[in-house]
Amino acid sequence: MKKLILILAVLSTSCSPKVYKQETPSRVIETETLGVNYQGALVRTLESNNIKEDTLQFDFTYWGGWKDSKFYSESDTIRITNNGIEREFIDWTSENDTVVLDIYKQFNPGTYDDNYKAINSGKVNVVIPQVYELANILVALAGNAQPNWVNKDSEYYKRVMEYFAPYKNHPVFEKLNAKLSSGSYINIRENSAAYVFDGQRMVKSSTYAGFRARDQFKQLLPSIQDFATVSDYLAFYQSEKLFYAKLESLEHERAQVKEAWDWLQGQFPDKVDSYRIIMSPLAGGSHSIRLFENNGFKENIIFMSAPSLTRGDSVNSSITDALALRRAFTEIDHNYVNPISDNYADDINEAMSNLGKWNKGGSYGSPYATFNEYMTWAVFGLYLYDRFGESIYEKVMPQPTAFMENNRGFVRFGAFSKHLLELFQKYDGNKKVFELYPEMLKWVKNENYSS
Repeated sequence: MKKLILILAVLSTSCSPKVYKQETPSRVIETETLGVNYQGALVRTLESNNIKEDTLQFDFTYWGGWKDSKFYSESDTIRITNNGIEREFIDWTSENDTVVLDIYKQFNPGTYDDNYKAINSGKVNVVIPQVYELANILVALAGNAQPNWVNKDSEYYKRVMEYFAPYKNHPVFEKLNAKLSSGSYINIRENSAAYVFDGQRMVKSSTYAGFRARDQFKQLLPSIQDFATVSDYLAFYQSEKLFYAKLESLEHERAQVKEAWDWLQGQFPDKVDSYRIIMSPLAGGSHSIRLFENNGFKENIIFMSAPSLTRGDSVNSSITDALALRRAFTEIDHNYVNPISDNYADDINEAMSNLGKWNKGGSYGSPYATFNEYMTWAVFGLYLYDRFGESIYEKVMPQPTAFMENNRGFVRFGAFSKHLLELFQKYDGNKKVFELYPEMLKWVKNENYSS
């Protein structure tokens, strides 16, 4: 018998005033070969004879801005639209079988009332929330946590292990390990930030409905609540408050997000009202970002690891600050770069059509997504140059360049970044970054088709 497989789609929806229905009758598409296009960010082909499952789950997470997606064959296309229906099904039929495509769309994840807007407008908030930190602690204690999920190189990690050692056999871990094994780590971790403690009980936040489609944290909530009560988790959190406050302050000091925010808004047309950095001293290197818009208010939300307490000497402090900023910057500027890329989507797809020449890392499986990764990291280089000067640029930029090319497989990033800087210098401030797109894409296209 076939099993269920979960496919996490990197997608976005926009807020909608419609009444959301839980499901709609299935539509049918008949084909042996099924094309899938996730808003241009991921394009793939599924062959029916390679599918061993009864159901494929597609989770459309809110990121900021809707573009239709589609499932298609040579003769038929089914579009996934912002129609207010939260859950839809498609019966994919082939000669020998039927597979159900279970599609979940996340709507309206943030609600900003006038009080929230007044308090947070123009601010960068850095927080280590109670329930979010509990989720990170649970992952750290789990038997099958992957090494890159948890930062074990700290005294804080040792304190966590020591305090919670008596509770490692709690029933929550059997359920959590099963979820982690099925690929739900990011879903659990990020959705936990949509919950708060009301006294001793965890309840849904009045501001955030969720951060990933299909809230896996909610499914574990009764067991997590029991773990928090039995272990007196809130007492542990309170005992670490000074440590958390120090990390929050350090992130403000080193990352200097407000300065980057101001620079980006001077280089791109899109504007954001507030930033919120959600972090944990246990989190590994997995970072992500959202742009929530509601009630005339835009908030940029960044999930990232906490800064290291170790700092270099004063001679290298500018380099240290620049490298610390990179962690946040290459997430922040997606919300400025991506909307411009949307205007050039067809040009990008043509210019980077030979994707293997640009991306050998196996992720970001489309020209559009690959170009955006190139562009966001290259814009960081422009900021380094403009803010810190050529000397710091020359010292700092080799590290992200090597990481992009050698670790991530974006093998032509150095040349891409260098050409973007040359264009930036050419116009000496008379053209904004978003106005450099046509010339940048011309260069990419030439490189794409050259031998």
